Amino acid sequence: MKVLLTGKNSQDIENLLKSLGFEMVKSNPDVIISFGGDGTLLSAEREYPGVPKLPIRNSQFCHKCAEHADEHLFSQLLQNKLQIKEYKKLHTKTVDRKELFALNDFVIRNEHPMHVIRFQANDGPLLIGDGIIVSTPFGSSGYFKSVTGKTFEEGFGIAFNNITQNLEPLFLKHEDFLTFKLVRGKATLSFDNSPDIFNIDEESELVFKLSNQVAKIYSDTSLRCPNCQVIRG
Repeated sequence: MKVLLTGKNSQDIENLLKSLGFEMVKSNPDVIISFGGDGTLLSAEREYPGVPKLPIRNSQFCHKCAEHADEHLFSQLLQNKLQIKEYKKLHTKTVDRKELFALNDFVIRNEHPMHVIRFQANDGPLLIGDGIIVSTPFGSSGYFKSVTGKTFEEGFGIAFNNITQNLEPLFLKHEDFLTFKLVRGKATLSFDNSPDIFNIDEESELVFKLSNQVAKIYSDTSLRCPNCQVIRG
């Protein structure tokens, strides 16, 4: 099995992988091992979309349970005993028609923290606040949850960030879409942990929906395991 490693200090597990019989490659891998946290996984998916990924935490920052010890997990991978789960990504186009795909979320927010924006979602009432978070189920345990206190398993969700009204999040189905219109103010669009940030013009509209593009992620890993304790530094 051909493996490509990503993440800071990923070279620490290279000798173990070789000893178990993996072939280390720089391109065209069968699987990518993302060595780090959520950010490392998101970066790997942006760079190598659609390639199966095994995310594992660095042992220096996580006390792993027996099921997720590195050697055990790699042996399971080599024997095809790990289950892959597919996660649909969100899609939108920027003002200048650049296509973007997000595994976690898209975030629209006020460009300047001292100024709110005025916007509409799906031709609804005028809303005033910091913006919105458009999240996948995979990303709902992150920024979306910190704003709403909720997660979800199907479709996609919209959280309203620090708005003047008391508005519950929206939960949309797979075939639904969200149209965001910036009525007034300056706003930016960002996605996942990409360094790219895009400006949104007044009176412009962005449409968000689930795409046919999927991320393939091995689900039984230390990244989501409640028994693997993250070391607090």
